[in-house]
Amino acid sequence: MKVVNTFHPSSSVLDSLRCHLTGKTDTDYLVVANLNRIHISSVQPDGLRHECRFEVWGRVGAIKAVPSENKQCMTILVLTDHPDPELIFLSYQASQSGGLDLIYTKHLSLLERGARFAEFFNNVLVDPTGRLAVVSPYTGKLKIVLITPEGTYDTDFDVSIAELNLLALEFISSEPDLYTLAIMHIDHLKRLQLLSRDISLDEYQLSPTPSPALPSTPLSAKSFPIGDKPPSLVYIPPFIDDDEDFIGGMLVIGGTKILFYDTSSRESQGNRKQKQRRMDKGKDSTVKELAKAKQKEDEREWRKKKARASVDWPWSEITAWCAVGDELGRSFLIGDKYGRLAMLSIGINEGTTLTLVALGETSSATTLTYLTSQVLYVGSHFGDSQLLRINTTPVQSLESPTLPVPSDINTTTSSSLAAKGKMEESSDRSGGCIINGRGSFLSVIESYKNIAPIIDAALVDVDNSGQHAVVTCSGGQNTGSISIVRNGADFKAMANMEGIVDVTNIWPLRANYYDTVDTHVAVSTFKATHILSFDGRNVASHVNPVSKGFITTSPTLVIANVLGRPKAPGQATNSYVDSSLVVQITSRGIALLEYAVELGEYARVGDIWTPAKLSSTNGPGWENREIVAASANGSQFVLALNSGRIVLLNLDDRNCFDCLNWRDLDGSSNYPTEISAISCVPLNPSKKFSMYIVVSFWSSNHIEILSANAASHFASICKTPVLPSLPRSLLLFNFTRSDIPKQTEYNQYLIVGLGDGSVVSYEFKKEELHGQKIFSVGNVPVTLHPCDVEGRRTVFACGSRTSILFWDKERLHHSPLMLNEVSAVSRLNTTVFDSSVILATSTGLVIGSVKNLDKLYIRSIPLGYDNPRRILHVPSLRAYAVGCISITPTRIDKAEYTSSSMQLFDHTTFARLGQFRCDPNEEITALGVVSVTLERSIGTYICAGTYKYVDEVEPSQGRLLVFDAEDGSLLREKITMAVSLEVRGCVYAVGSVNGMIIAAINSSVVVYRPEIDASTQLLALHKITEWNHNYLVTNLVCRGDKILVGDAINSISFLRMVESQIQCLARDYGSLWPVCVEMLDQSSIIGANSDYNLFTFALQETELRKSLERDGSYYIGDMVNKFIPGALTAHDVSVDMPLEPKQLFFTSTGCIGVIVDMGDELSLHMTALQRNMSTYLSQTKGVTHTKFRAPKNAYGRSDAEATSFGFLDGDFLEKFMQFLNDPGPLKSIMDGQGEAERLTISVDRIHRVLERLQSMH
Repeated sequence: MKVVNTFHPSSSVLDSLRCHLTGKTDTDYLVVANLNRIHISSVQPDGLRHECRFEVWGRVGAIKAVPSENKQCMTILVLTDHPDPELIFLSYQASQSGGLDLIYTKHLSLLERGARFAEFFNNVLVDPTGRLAVVSPYTGKLKIVLITPEGTYDTDFDVSIAELNLLALEFISSEPDLYTLAIMHIDHLKRLQLLSRDISLDEYQLSPTPSPALPSTPLSAKSFPIGDKPPSLVYIPPFIDDDEDFIGGMLVIGGTKILFYDTSSRESQGNRKQKQRRMDKGKDSTVKELAKAKQKEDEREWRKKKARASVDWPWSEITAWCAVGDELGRSFLIGDKYGRLAMLSIGINEGTTLTLVALGETSSATTLTYLTSQVLYVGSHFGDSQLLRINTTPVQSLESPTLPVPSDINTTTSSSLAAKGKMEESSDRSGGCIINGRGSFLSVIESYKNIAPIIDAALVDVDNSGQHAVVTCSGGQNTGSISIVRNGADFKAMANMEGIVDVTNIWPLRANYYDTVDTHVAVSTFKATHILSFDGRNVASHVNPVSKGFITTSPTLVIANVLGRPKAPGQATNSYVDSSLVVQITSRGIALLEYAVELGEYARVGDIWTPAKLSSTNGPGWENREIVAASANGSQFVLALNSGRIVLLNLDDRNCFDCLNWRDLDGSSNYPTEISAISCVPLNPSKKFSMYIVVSFWSSNHIEILSANAASHFASICKTPVLPSLPRSLLLFNFTRSDIPKQTEYNQYLIVGLGDGSVVSYEFKKEELHGQKIFSVGNVPVTLHPCDVEGRRTVFACGSRTSILFWDKERLHHSPLMLNEVSAVSRLNTTVFDSSVILATSTGLVIGSVKNLDKLYIRSIPLGYDNPRRILHVPSLRAYAVGCISITPTRIDKAEYTSSSMQLFDHTTFARLGQFRCDPNEEITALGVVSVTLERSIGTYICAGTYKYVDEVEPSQGRLLVFDAEDGSLLREKITMAVSLEVRGCVYAVGSVNGMIIAAINSSVVVYRPEIDASTQLLALHKITEWNHNYLVTNLVCRGDKILVGDAINSISFLRMVESQIQCLARDYGSLWPVCVEMLDQSSIIGANSDYNLFTFALQETELRKSLERDGSYYIGDMVNKFIPGALTAHDVSVDMPLEPKQLFFTSTGCIGVIVDMGDELSLHMTALQRNMSTYLSQTKGVTHTKFRAPKNAYGRSDAEATSFGFLDGDFLEKFMQFLNDPGPLKSIMDGQGEAERLTISVDRIHRVLERLQSMH
């Protein structure tokens, strides 16, 4: 069974609003809606502060705030999108702790079987009084929702509306308790019309005739072309200082002009009602009179009503607007789809004027929210969301116009208006004014990273370190970008020391044991030891080894500050005290040194201790013994001698080494004779001694934990099973600082670095080892280094790459460090480099700081108006090939000019290396790489598919392009094209099988063989075969000799390449509408369709035929554009928990997810857990997870698929961990609804499974 987990949540912002959520009216809150989450941030003087976040089980379409008489409790309405629309009432209340609590008060289902979705306007409106909400989910029908004075749900009813093609709705606030809707729609003659209708709450209907509040007014289709975003209506209420003839108006935004219409006065409305009654009376007359009356009615309806004021909109399609928070509400911020932002001001005093002021360029806005003090929030789907400040004077780009304006539109500057004193009177005062000066008035306060929409992606390991990164084609409009996504800790370098290479370990040294500031650093290499001194500045210098007593001619095994044991006069025993002593252990022996603080120098104390000195007290057998491994703490020194002997030493009151115990680990116990590693690091950081000694052995590849108690004679406590490789580094480590062994605070682990580049971890609990987990950090022996990072106790595991182990969220994490070839690490705290780390690399030493241990890093390469659509990593070129579409913005009524190109970027620096420009009206639609054997040599080529737009329903022209991808073929100005082949259709996808190029062209799968043409000696493509049994082949996956075909209109086909022919293995004949497919293995398929479902198929084989059987279906609620086999993070390999990440998927809202394969036995338990959790939450909160994840189609949920199958919701399962400390809900979930639903898996095992699942994303 497959488990669906989220690695990076959707980052596209769909809607936002500002409101007061608590009784504190001085605090504003920003509410931001992503695809399935709502974020709430408080507006603070220094920016936004995140307060809370919650998940919505549905596709959020719009959010609205409901004014309430109860200022302590505000309500937010959330409208979810089709195919299962709901209106959700969310109530926020101040908690006792001062935070915000979320309460679901109502889930109102809007689903209607068989109804047609609203095509243009699918939104919710809230009356300014907060007593009424109107929802438009379906064509020809509105949902009217009545709201109580407290802001909660009261009742609802449906009303029919004659205007089927709604473009916009808006409330007209003309009289109390009178609700009038302004309506913009397209009638049956494709004419745009503006009118209004009254809502009758008594009769539960809209008025059958248009309301006189806003008489029917035709709008020019030329001025308001219908694009992706329909026009908007904004009601402007009257104020005291307005002209006497103004009683309110309606602003129409979204075309080449911004129009402002008057609403009718009460006297005018009365006259119209009388005329209507006379007209209705005339309709009762003869047929001839009736026809005449009808003609007059039509003429009156389409009589041109002149706008009170208008102004040209000189930019592209308007995508977002918001009111500026002034008292009159006469200023609005308007943004177009290319991020051009302008402010519209309405003046209704001594005439009506509309003034448009250009402000600057932002991300392409899907939502605008004015916060306070000239601060604006820009939510974007195509670029980073931004927090902007609108300045009163230009702040950047002072030499350029604020925004580009077509030359045929008149503009002026603010200085020109100031010189005139006021706008000049003209014959048409309602024509408006556009102010466009120089320089941008916008400055970015903060940006919020967004990688939506992800159109294509590649999983790469550029430096072959095993640490993968995802490179995505993201953004759009004016913010196209290539985004690099990777997981790991951040390292900020502060100093470099080159020259010391081949480092094996590093230790900091202090003047005294209890000091916190380091004065020296000892660095051991394969051949020598270096001592570096820090002089209080940012300079480190070598210490003279001759006069300072250190052993520098050989490598050091351990060097550390230790405690002294002086005996006070009159005392029988001595205790450990602070000292300036340092112990250095090498293979030759042990040196004891003392630091003179006044001189800043070390001096050796006594002679070097060697194992041979134990012969006099412990008998023969000590001569010629070599120290092969060692470990030390504040009071103990553990030595591993050759032939399997361990020795435990300490210092006596004369600063001489005293042997506490020793033992040969061989003989009757059948121990291996040689020790590979040893450790005596204390589990309790506050203690200066260890109760355990950890030992590993050569050849047997296992580890033993021994008692350090001298009386026990190194008794065995526990041991590991045989490990897959030789243990080279050991650490029994407590990842918390607690001195009390509490279950939730004391986390002891045995960490093992293996010789094959793997790291093994065991939980050490009650002197037993549990839960073996393995992950890899390369292919060279791993060394372990304890180190403090940001106040946390961590362990650095250094191999081919470096990973940091740390404890967080009740489990052990490992996070890669953004550095390669790190051989050793140590903490460092000097007067200059405080709370830092020092690392050894292949070139020298680096001092820096580690931040954000488990942060997802996103780096964006901005491409501006070049929107990337396809990406391909070409290792032979050390580059990315990116197919781009370049857009030239135009005004709304003008056609946009687009061009396409393939660009090459260096895969490390992302410098642009070259590009190939397509022909006019040609677009790159597919990229692939193929290795071809030509004349006994293997060549690598980039294949690109294109189509040519010639204004037709189905593409009939395209090209298959082949570029040389061998290193050295690049020029700075162009890319070498080897073949250009005209094809009859669009090349939607390309692949490669056995050196042949497979192309999906319209409805066909075509196979080409690259060959050298005998006459020209140039590369040519020869068509081998064609398979044409589809409608529209848009997906093509090639693995080995298998070909997976996705038909966007039908379903999927499984093919095989047999010599020069295509053989169909199996097909699915259902109407699946796939948009993305991928192979899980040679007989399993995963895909996503246009209804936001995931599906899986398995190839079944019988004696008669092969068939595709669907074995999984799951509603994900997002459009998946790409599947990639593999995983982004290194994962643990657990023996008792069969979990393995199989696929990454990428969606149009910026979500990156992980598909994890779970074993059959464990899947049964987790399926039961998901069922019980869904039942419990539906009973307590009224929300049903089962219904949400059930597969859906264009008409909603299907009765045939009432629940998902073959998939589990990993994010939902992980919510189980929040009930671990709540016995009531935990018991309800474990017991289920009866004996048949009782879970047979233990809570502890569920916890461990979910912890491991968390580690994979």
